[in-house]
Amino acid sequence: MLVLPIDTARPLLVLGEPAPQFKDRANGVVATDRDTGAPLAEVSLALPVEGGAPQLMRVSLPQPGVPAGLTMGALVKATGLLFLTGEKNGRTWQIFRAQALTAVKG
Repeated sequence: MLVLPIDTARPLLVLGEPAPQFKDRANGVVATDRDTGAPLAEVSLALPVEGGAPQLMRVSLPQPGVPAGLTMGALVKATGLLFLTGEKNGRTWQIFRAQALTAVKG
């Protein structure tokens, strides 16, 4: 089991612009949030780590939780950031999930 401490008080660095998350990319089927039905987006982020390399992560979140105009290099804080892992059909999967991102004023 992987245990990854996530300090949500620290700002995260946006590494790329938000992109839609697909359930079936070949057929253009966008993934949706199970609770709200909202389309999902993915954002690449970096979490600074004391004395080490930053943790890189692709965070999945409902599109309404993505701030307007979010661009590479911006700082954000994540609400409800979770690391999820499991196994399906003999394959292990791992994802980061958040409810929303909030822009941090520089």
